Amino acid sequence: MARFCTLFSGSSGNSTYIGSGSGGILVDAGVSCKAILEALDGRGIDRAGIRALFLTHEHIDHVKGVRVLLKKLGIPVYASRETLDFLEERGQLPEGVPTREITPGVTVQVEEMAVTPFATSHDSLSSCGYTVSLPDGRRLAVATDLGHVDNGVHAALRGCDLVLLEANYDEGMLRCGPYPYPLKRRIASDSGHLSNLHSAGEAGRLIAEGTTRVVLGHLSKENNSPLLARETVRSELALAGLREGSDFLLEVAPRSGPGPMTIL
Repeated sequence: MARFCTLFSGSSGNSTYIGSGSGGILVDAGVSCKAILEALDGRGIDRAGIRALFLTHEHIDHVKGVRVLLKKLGIPVYASRETLDFLEERGQLPEGVPTREITPGVTVQVEEMAVTPFATSHDSLSSCGYTVSLPDGRRLAVATDLGHVDNGVHAALRGCDLVLLEANYDEGMLRCGPYPYPLKRRIASDSGHLSNLHSAGEAGRLIAEGTTRVVLGHLSKENNSPLLARETVRSELALAGLREGSDFLLEVAPRSGPGPMTIL
């Protein structure tokens, strides 16, 4: 049995819980430790059951709470060598906390969960997403800060039952919004973020290959809205002949608090 819950998801902070019957992991800690623990408590998740923290990359909206959280829970942290070095140089890894270097494509076992990182294109020192496989055959994925979906990302996500998929910005809002042009260009680049339309395209491919649940995440506060992201993706999927409630279930992860607990 797989359990999935976004705790926070957006450009201001990200953290996701994935669990099984024996415990769970966190992917990212981009808000304060206090906020993460309160979100876990609010969803009835036993903080003592958290076995590890996995990091996607070193940007502040993914690592803000790392130091205090690791010190509080005493769990190992898994991340790329570049991310671990970045955190260590800034004193964000408490003494004595186990660190584990991850490599894209190499699976690590945490309790009964098999966690496999995959490389993503994002303007960071290194960036990855994760798939998590459970003994009953369920597979879940966290895929945000994508820039674009290349063949490697799609291959990693193919066949997952549930995917947390980035839908960061609406192209029209970004184009007409207040951001300076260089920032707009960075966000829309292949090493930036995934738009609603590009998210819809990937969601359609995944659903056609067996994914049944898509959770849109990492929405920009300035360049998107939950309603716009959802309707854009839903409409594009409908145009492709895919029916919500029959072919797929679609959710949008809340920015500033935990989403619903999904049990698969």
